[in-house]
Amino acid sequence: MPAVDEDELELLVGGRSFSGWERVEVSRSMEAASGAFTVQVSDRDPLPIRAGQEVTVRLAGEVVIRGYVDAIQARGGARERSVVVSGRDRTADLVDCSELSEPGEWHDVDLQQLVELIAKPFDVEVRSLLEEETEPFLRFARQPGETAWSAIERACRLRGVLAHSAGDGALLLERPGRQLAQVALIEGRNVLEWAVETNLRQRFSSYVVRAQHPGADDYFADQSALVEGTAEDPGVERFRPLLVLAEGALVFESAKDRAGWEATVRAARSATCSCVVQGWRQRPGGRVWPLNVLSHVAIQGAGLDQVLLVNELHHTRDLEQGTLTEVGLTRADAYDPEPAVDAAEELEFGEEDGGF
Repeated sequence: MPAVDEDELELLVGGRSFSGWERVEVSRSMEAASGAFTVQVSDRDPLPIRAGQEVTVRLAGEVVIRGYVDAIQARGGARERSVVVSGRDRTADLVDCSELSEPGEWHDVDLQQLVELIAKPFDVEVRSLLEEETEPFLRFARQPGETAWSAIERACRLRGVLAHSAGDGALLLERPGRQLAQVALIEGRNVLEWAVETNLRQRFSSYVVRAQHPGADDYFADQSALVEGTAEDPGVERFRPLLVLAEGALVFESAKDRAGWEATVRAARSATCSCVVQGWRQRPGGRVWPLNVLSHVAIQGAGLDQVLLVNELHHTRDLEQGTLTEVGLTRADAYDPEPAVDAAEELEFGEEDGGF
Protein backbone atom coordinates (compact mmCIF):
# COMPACT_ATOMS: atom_id res chain seq x y z
CA MET A 1 0.00 0.00 0.00
CA PRO A 2 1.47 3.41 -0.94
CA ALA A 3 2.23 5.95 1.74
CA VAL A 4 -0.70 8.27 2.51
CA ASP A 5 -0.33 11.80 3.83
CA GLU A 6 -1.53 11.96 7.43
CA ASP A 7 -4.15 14.59 6.56
CA GLU A 8 -5.40 12.88 3.43
CA LEU A 9 -8.73 11.22 2.65
CA GLU A 10 -8.22 7.59 1.75
CA LEU A 11 -10.66 5.21 0.05
CA LEU A 12 -10.10 1.51 0.68
CA VAL A 13 -11.86 -0.42 -2.09
CA GLY A 14 -11.25 -4.00 -3.20
CA GLY A 15 -8.08 -4.29 -1.14
CA ARG A 16 -6.55 -1.16 -2.69
CA SER A 17 -5.97 2.33 -1.32
CA PHE A 18 -6.88 5.44 -3.31
CA SER A 19 -5.88 8.97 -2.33
CA GLY A 20 -4.70 12.24 -3.85
CA TRP A 21 -8.18 13.65 -4.49
CA GLU A 22 -8.58 17.20 -5.81
CA ARG A 23 -11.92 17.77 -4.07
CA VAL A 24 -13.25 16.07 -0.95
CA GLU A 25 -16.55 16.29 0.97
CA VAL A 26 -17.56 14.20 3.98
CA SER A 27 -20.76 14.97 5.89
CA ARG A 28 -21.93 13.50 9.20
CA SER A 29 -24.84 14.45 11.42
CA MET A 30 -26.49 13.37 14.66
CA GLU A 31 -29.82 13.59 12.85
CA ALA A 32 -28.85 11.34 9.95
CA ALA A 33 -28.73 7.57 9.76
CA SER A 34 -25.81 7.66 7.37
CA GLY A 35 -22.68 9.66 6.68
CA ALA A 36 -21.86 10.52 3.06
CA PHE A 37 -18.75 11.25 1.00
CA THR A 38 -17.88 12.65 -2.43
CA VAL A 39 -14.39 12.77 -3.93
CA GLN A 40 -13.15 14.01 -7.29
CA VAL A 41 -9.95 13.54 -9.25
CA SER A 42 -8.77 14.41 -12.75
CA ASP A 43 -7.30 11.34 -14.41
CA ARG A 44 -6.80 10.11 -17.94
CA ASP A 45 -7.09 6.49 -16.78
CA PRO A 46 -10.35 4.99 -15.47
CA LEU A 47 -10.45 4.29 -11.74
CA PRO A 48 -10.79 0.57 -10.91
CA ILE A 49 -13.78 1.31 -8.66
CA ARG A 50 -17.32 0.13 -9.35
CA ALA A 51 -20.66 1.32 -8.00
CA GLY A 52 -21.88 -1.07 -5.33
CA GLN A 53 -18.44 -2.03 -4.03
CA GLU A 54 -17.76 -1.98 -0.32
CA VAL A 55 -15.71 1.04 0.72
CA THR A 56 -14.00 2.31 3.84
CA VAL A 57 -13.28 6.03 4.11
CA ARG A 58 -10.40 7.13 6.32
CA LEU A 59 -10.01 10.79 7.15
CA ALA A 60 -6.57 11.71 8.53
CA GLY A 61 -6.13 8.02 9.35
CA GLU A 62 -9.49 7.62 11.17
CA VAL A 63 -12.40 5.58 9.81
CA VAL A 64 -15.38 7.90 9.35
CA ILE A 65 -17.50 5.91 6.86
CA ARG A 66 -17.77 2.20 6.11
CA GLY A 67 -20.32 1.30 3.50
CA TYR A 68 -20.76 1.23 -0.24
CA VAL A 69 -19.97 3.23 -3.37
CA ASP A 70 -23.30 4.68 -4.52
CA ALA A 71 -22.30 6.29 -7.79
CA ILE A 72 -19.40 7.00 -10.13
CA GLN A 73 -19.58 9.89 -12.56
CA ALA A 74 -16.95 10.28 -15.26
CA ARG A 75 -16.60 13.23 -17.61
CA GLY A 76 -14.01 13.80 -20.27
CA GLY A 77 -12.90 15.77 -23.27
CA ALA A 78 -9.94 16.17 -25.54
CA ARG A 79 -7.69 17.48 -22.78
CA GLU A 80 -8.90 16.16 -19.45
CA ARG A 81 -11.00 13.63 -17.65
CA SER A 82 -12.58 13.85 -14.20
CA VAL A 83 -14.06 11.14 -12.02
CA VAL A 84 -16.40 11.71 -9.08
CA VAL A 85 -16.97 8.88 -6.59
CA SER A 86 -19.71 9.13 -3.96
CA GLY A 87 -21.11 6.80 -1.34
CA ARG A 88 -22.59 6.37 2.11
CA ASP A 89 -22.44 4.26 5.26
CA ARG A 90 -23.97 0.80 5.09
CA THR A 91 -26.75 2.23 7.29
CA ALA A 92 -27.98 4.03 4.12
CA ASP A 93 -29.90 0.88 3.22
CA LEU A 94 -32.10 1.54 6.25
CA VAL A 95 -32.95 4.95 4.78
CA ASP A 96 -33.58 3.75 1.22
CA CYS A 97 -35.39 0.47 1.77
CA SER A 98 -38.85 -0.46 2.95
CA GLU A 99 -39.41 -2.26 6.24
CA LEU A 100 -40.92 -5.59 5.14
CA SER A 101 -40.10 -8.01 7.95
CA GLU A 102 -42.85 -10.30 9.18
CA PRO A 103 -45.14 -10.16 11.05
CA GLY A 104 -44.68 -6.37 10.98
CA GLU A 105 -45.37 -5.82 14.65
CA TRP A 106 -43.50 -6.61 17.82
CA HIS A 107 -44.66 -7.11 21.40
CA ASP A 108 -42.91 -6.51 24.71
CA VAL A 109 -39.51 -5.51 23.26
CA ASP A 110 -37.14 -2.81 24.45
CA LEU A 111 -35.73 -0.20 22.08
CA GLN A 112 -32.41 -1.90 21.31
CA GLN A 113 -34.10 -5.25 20.64
CA LEU A 114 -36.60 -3.57 18.32
CA VAL A 115 -33.95 -1.68 16.35
CA GLU A 116 -31.82 -4.83 16.05
CA LEU A 117 -34.80 -6.75 14.64
CA ILE A 118 -35.48 -4.05 12.05
CA ALA A 119 -31.79 -3.64 11.09
CA LYS A 120 -30.89 -7.36 10.99
CA PRO A 121 -32.11 -8.08 7.42
CA PHE A 122 -29.82 -5.28 6.19
CA ASP A 123 -26.79 -6.71 8.01
CA VAL A 124 -26.40 -3.52 10.06
CA GLU A 125 -24.95 -3.81 13.55
CA VAL A 126 -26.72 -1.89 16.32
CA ARG A 127 -24.70 -0.63 19.29
CA SER A 128 -26.13 1.04 22.35
CA LEU A 129 -24.37 3.50 24.64
CA LEU A 130 -27.46 3.96 26.79
CA GLU A 131 -26.69 3.71 30.48
CA GLU A 132 -30.22 2.69 31.41
CA GLU A 133 -32.84 0.39 29.93
CA THR A 134 -35.69 2.06 28.10
CA GLU A 135 -39.34 1.31 28.78
CA PRO A 136 -40.39 -1.75 26.69
CA PHE A 137 -42.88 -1.35 23.88
CA LEU A 138 -46.02 -3.31 24.66
CA ARG A 139 -46.76 -3.19 20.93
CA PHE A 140 -44.90 -1.53 18.07
CA ALA A 141 -46.31 -1.91 14.56
CA ARG A 142 -44.89 -1.03 11.17
CA GLN A 143 -46.77 1.73 9.38
CA PRO A 144 -47.77 1.12 5.74
CA GLY A 145 -45.05 2.09 3.30
CA GLU A 146 -42.50 3.33 5.81
CA THR A 147 -38.79 2.69 5.46
CA ALA A 148 -36.70 0.81 8.00
CA TRP A 149 -35.11 4.08 9.13
CA SER A 150 -38.51 5.75 9.51
CA ALA A 151 -39.62 2.94 11.84
CA ILE A 152 -36.37 3.15 13.83
CA GLU A 153 -36.53 6.94 14.11
CA ARG A 154 -40.15 6.76 15.22
CA ALA A 155 -39.32 4.26 17.96
CA CYS A 156 -36.35 6.33 19.13
CA ARG A 157 -38.43 9.49 19.23
CA LEU A 158 -40.96 7.75 21.48
CA ARG A 159 -38.15 6.96 23.91
CA GLY A 160 -36.19 10.22 23.55
CA VAL A 161 -33.09 8.43 22.19
CA LEU A 162 -30.70 9.47 19.41
CA ALA A 163 -29.96 7.11 16.53
CA HIS A 164 -27.22 7.93 14.03
CA SER A 165 -24.32 6.40 12.15
CA ALA A 166 -21.40 5.31 14.31
CA GLY A 167 -19.07 6.00 11.37
CA ASP A 168 -17.94 2.39 11.02
CA GLY A 169 -21.06 0.98 9.39
CA ALA A 170 -22.99 0.44 12.63
CA LEU A 171 -26.04 2.28 13.96
CA LEU A 172 -25.53 3.93 17.32
CA LEU A 173 -28.14 4.49 20.04
CA GLU A 174 -27.15 7.08 22.62
CA ARG A 175 -28.00 10.16 24.65
CA PRO A 176 -26.46 13.61 24.15
CA GLY A 177 -22.73 13.60 24.89
CA ARG A 178 -21.13 15.04 27.97
CA GLN A 179 -17.47 14.77 26.91
CA LEU A 180 -15.56 17.91 25.97
CA ALA A 181 -13.87 18.43 22.63
CA GLN A 182 -10.08 18.79 22.66
CA VAL A 183 -10.27 22.49 21.78
CA ALA A 184 -12.57 25.47 22.17
CA LEU A 185 -13.90 27.36 19.15
CA ILE A 186 -12.80 30.97 19.48
CA GLU A 187 -13.21 33.79 16.99
CA GLY A 188 -9.83 35.19 16.01
CA ARG A 189 -7.97 32.09 17.17
CA ASN A 190 -9.15 29.04 15.24
CA VAL A 191 -12.54 30.09 13.83
CA LEU A 192 -12.15 31.34 10.24
CA GLU A 193 -15.84 31.99 9.60
CA TRP A 194 -18.97 31.74 11.72
CA ALA A 195 -22.75 31.97 11.39
CA VAL A 196 -25.39 32.19 14.09
CA GLU A 197 -29.12 31.79 13.53
CA THR A 198 -32.19 32.06 15.73
CA ASN A 199 -35.29 30.66 14.02
CA LEU A 200 -38.65 30.46 15.81
CA ARG A 201 -40.69 28.92 12.99
CA GLN A 202 -40.72 25.47 14.61
CA ARG A 203 -41.17 26.71 18.16
CA PHE A 204 -44.59 26.94 19.83
CA SER A 205 -46.14 28.30 23.00
CA SER A 206 -47.81 25.01 23.98
CA TYR A 207 -47.67 21.39 22.91
CA VAL A 208 -50.45 18.82 23.14
CA VAL A 209 -49.54 15.19 22.47
CA ARG A 210 -52.44 12.84 21.83
CA ALA A 211 -52.33 9.08 21.47
CA GLN A 212 -54.25 5.92 22.19
CA HIS A 213 -53.29 3.09 24.46
CA PRO A 214 -54.67 -0.47 24.41
CA GLY A 215 -56.83 -1.35 27.39
CA ALA A 216 -55.15 -3.21 30.26
CA ASP A 217 -55.67 -3.94 33.93
CA ASP A 218 -54.45 -0.43 34.82
CA TYR A 219 -56.11 1.36 31.89
CA PHE A 220 -59.75 0.70 31.15
CA ALA A 221 -61.25 1.24 27.70
CA ASP A 222 -62.62 4.72 28.46
CA GLN A 223 -59.21 5.80 29.82
CA SER A 224 -57.34 4.34 26.88
CA ALA A 225 -59.50 5.86 24.15
CA LEU A 226 -57.62 9.17 24.32
CA VAL A 227 -54.30 9.73 26.06
CA GLU A 228 -53.15 13.36 26.25
CA GLY A 229 -50.10 15.16 27.60
CA THR A 230 -49.27 18.88 27.54
CA ALA A 231 -46.26 21.17 28.00
CA GLU A 232 -45.61 24.90 27.77
CA ASP A 233 -42.71 26.93 26.37
CA PRO A 234 -42.58 30.24 28.28
CA GLY A 235 -40.03 31.56 25.80
CA VAL A 236 -42.78 31.99 23.16
CA GLU A 237 -44.98 34.90 24.21
CA ARG A 238 -47.73 34.87 21.57
CA PHE A 239 -50.39 32.17 21.13
CA ARG A 240 -48.83 29.37 19.03
CA PRO A 241 -50.23 25.92 19.96
CA LEU A 242 -49.15 22.66 18.31
CA LEU A 243 -51.03 19.36 18.38
CA VAL A 244 -48.79 16.30 17.97
CA LEU A 245 -50.29 12.91 17.17
CA ALA A 246 -47.99 10.32 18.68
CA GLU A 247 -46.54 7.71 16.33
CA GLY A 248 -47.54 4.85 18.62
CA ALA A 249 -49.38 3.89 21.76
CA LEU A 250 -48.57 5.91 24.89
CA VAL A 251 -49.66 5.94 28.50
CA PHE A 252 -50.51 9.24 30.20
CA GLU A 253 -47.07 9.66 31.77
CA SER A 254 -45.30 9.01 28.45
CA ALA A 255 -47.56 11.45 26.61
CA LYS A 256 -46.65 14.18 29.10
CA ASP A 257 -42.94 13.38 28.73
CA ARG A 258 -43.25 13.43 24.95
CA ALA A 259 -44.90 16.88 25.09
CA GLY A 260 -42.11 18.11 27.34
CA TRP A 261 -39.52 16.63 24.97
CA GLU A 262 -41.09 18.51 22.04
CA ALA A 263 -40.94 21.77 24.00
CA THR A 264 -37.35 21.27 25.14
CA VAL A 265 -35.92 20.07 21.85
CA ARG A 266 -37.66 22.66 19.69
CA ALA A 267 -36.57 25.47 22.01
CA ALA A 268 -32.97 24.31 21.96
CA ARG A 269 -32.82 23.71 18.20
CA SER A 270 -34.20 27.17 17.44
CA ALA A 271 -30.71 28.57 18.00
CA THR A 272 -27.80 27.18 15.96
CA CYS A 273 -24.20 28.09 15.24
CA SER A 274 -21.64 26.98 12.67
CA CYS A 275 -17.88 27.56 12.76
CA VAL A 276 -15.40 26.94 9.95
CA VAL A 277 -11.94 25.85 11.11
CA GLN A 278 -8.75 24.92 9.31
CA GLY A 279 -8.09 21.21 8.84
CA TRP A 280 -10.01 18.11 9.83
CA ARG A 281 -8.43 17.63 13.23
CA GLN A 282 -9.41 19.41 16.41
CA ARG A 283 -5.77 20.46 16.79
CA PRO A 284 -2.47 19.58 15.07
CA GLY A 285 -1.78 15.91 15.68
CA GLY A 286 -5.12 15.50 17.48
CA ARG A 287 -8.26 13.54 16.65
CA VAL A 288 -10.59 14.30 13.77
CA TRP A 289 -13.59 16.35 14.93
CA PRO A 290 -16.20 13.95 16.38
CA LEU A 291 -19.96 14.25 16.71
CA ASN A 292 -21.81 14.52 20.02
CA VAL A 293 -19.14 16.33 22.04
CA LEU A 294 -19.32 19.64 23.87
CA SER A 295 -17.17 22.59 22.87
CA HIS A 296 -16.78 26.02 24.40
CA VAL A 297 -17.69 28.56 21.69
CA ALA A 298 -16.66 32.22 21.98
CA ILE A 299 -17.83 34.42 19.10
CA GLN A 300 -17.51 38.04 20.19
CA GLY A 301 -19.25 39.34 17.06
CA ALA A 302 -22.39 37.38 17.96
CA GLY A 303 -22.25 37.95 21.72
CA LEU A 304 -21.84 34.20 22.14
CA ASP A 305 -19.77 32.66 24.94
CA GLN A 306 -21.13 29.25 25.82
CA VAL A 307 -20.62 25.50 25.77
CA LEU A 308 -22.49 23.99 22.80
CA LEU A 309 -23.01 20.52 21.37
CA VAL A 310 -21.41 19.43 18.07
CA ASN A 311 -24.26 17.93 16.04
CA GLU A 312 -23.05 18.28 12.42
CA LEU A 313 -19.72 18.05 10.62
CA HIS A 314 -18.82 18.88 7.03
CA HIS A 315 -15.21 18.13 6.05
CA THR A 316 -13.97 19.56 2.75
CA ARG A 317 -10.84 20.01 0.68
CA ASP A 318 -10.36 21.71 -2.68
CA LEU A 319 -7.58 23.44 -4.58
CA GLU A 320 -8.79 26.95 -3.69
CA GLN A 321 -9.63 26.86 0.03
CA GLY A 322 -7.57 23.91 1.21
CA THR A 323 -8.67 21.62 4.05
CA LEU A 324 -11.58 22.84 6.18
CA THR A 325 -14.18 21.58 8.64
CA GLU A 326 -17.52 23.25 9.19
CA VAL A 327 -18.64 22.43 12.73
CA GLY A 328 -22.38 22.68 13.34
CA LEU A 329 -23.45 23.32 16.94
CA THR A 330 -26.60 23.69 18.94
CA ARG A 331 -27.58 24.08 22.57
CA ALA A 332 -26.21 21.40 24.83
CA ASP A 333 -29.73 20.33 25.84
CA ALA A 334 -31.03 20.12 22.25
CA TYR A 335 -31.49 16.35 22.42
CA ASP A 336 -32.18 15.86 26.12
CA PRO A 337 -35.25 13.73 26.87
CA GLU A 338 -35.97 15.62 30.08
CA PRO A 339 -39.14 17.74 29.79
CA ALA A 340 -37.76 20.94 31.27
CA VAL A 341 -38.16 24.34 29.61
CA ASP A 342 -37.93 27.41 31.80
CA ALA A 343 -37.01 31.05 31.64
CA ALA A 344 -33.52 30.42 32.98
CA GLU A 345 -32.66 28.39 29.90
CA GLU A 346 -33.80 31.23 27.67
CA LEU A 347 -31.69 33.83 29.49
CA GLU A 348 -28.64 31.66 28.98
CA PHE A 349 -28.94 32.36 25.26
CA GLY A 350 -29.62 36.06 25.49
CA GLU A 351 -33.40 36.23 25.52
CA GLU A 352 -33.42 40.03 25.39
CA ASP A 353 -31.65 40.21 22.04
CA GLY A 354 -33.56 37.26 20.61
CA GLY A 355 -30.55 35.01 20.00
CA PHE A 356 -27.59 33.39 21.73
